[in-house]
Amino acid sequence: MLFKPLEDDTDLSTILCRALVMSFTEVAPGVHLIQGKYVEGFGYISSYVIIRAGEAIVVDPGTAGHPGKKTLDALESFGLNPRRDVAAILCTHCHPDHVGGAKRLHRSTHAPVLIGEADASILKRPSLFLKERLLLPPTGRLTMAFDRSPMRVNYPGIAPERVLQHGERLHIGDDEIVVINTRGHSAGHCVFYMPRDRILFSGDEVGQYPSDPRRFYVDLSGDLGARLEALDALAELEIDYLLPAHDVPYVHREVHAQLSGAADGIREFQQAVLRIVSSRGSADIEQICFDLTHAGNVSVPTGNPFLLPTTVRVTLHSLEQAGQAREDNGVWSPV
Repeated sequence: MLFKPLEDDTDLSTILCRALVMSFTEVAPGVHLIQGKYVEGFGYISSYVIIRAGEAIVVDPGTAGHPGKKTLDALESFGLNPRRDVAAILCTHCHPDHVGGAKRLHRSTHAPVLIGEADASILKRPSLFLKERLLLPPTGRLTMAFDRSPMRVNYPGIAPERVLQHGERLHIGDDEIVVINTRGHSAGHCVFYMPRDRILFSGDEVGQYPSDPRRFYVDLSGDLGARLEALDALAELEIDYLLPAHDVPYVHREVHAQLSGAADGIREFQQAVLRIVSSRGSADIEQICFDLTHAGNVSVPTGNPFLLPTTVRVTLHSLEQAGQAREDNGVWSPV
């Protein structure tokens, strides 16, 4: 536990002080969790601040509103000047819950915004997220216009200072960050690894939902085969601190349980989709989503109604690539 339970006679000022400190918890050496609000069916909306030798890097600025000003407050509470000491804003990928606050944070810090190459166009033009990354029905755009989930596109875009390349090393103070383009959750998704202290910022590639490593979703550019390969590669790294965007941090032996759970979740979801297609003989995506939701034997994505059909579409393509399913005019059947 990061904090001891409150005693019955703890006064209100102590509770408030502890709540403030908890918002800026140091969760790994020189790394602070800036915890935003908790969204039911989705998880926390959080950022991380890395501090090394008087320099800071923010990982995932969050939505247009969360964690929002908390990040600036945290920087100042650490004795840093947001306009002078923030070296970069790193985005693991282009989804609204990770980049919605990028431009606002850039305006406050003047720090360059960096993202994986395949996700750069969405960062610059957020409306493309709805057009290119979600499987939406004809009325889907209207539905998303009234969306209040963290996937809401209600923020201005920003062109990245430059794009991140797989394997490059970023320097902060006397330390370095290795960029790993995992390509699973989205084509441009990157995780960030700090080998000296064995820290991994996993974005949405691991730990997408609190307390359920098997539950996941991908966008239309995602690749389940690439995601499984990435999880296998990450399992070979020495990781003492796993820092996901929407779940709590995991340490030491918990790390590999999360990685293996994420891989198991993908395989279980693939098998569940294949079972439905095989048992029915043929099915479209709407039918598969209905069956998955009502079967209750596999974790399905929540938080937005279009995450499940989008993930099913990508899963079907992975089965097609494996020679296990085929499509004919939107109807899928087993091979």
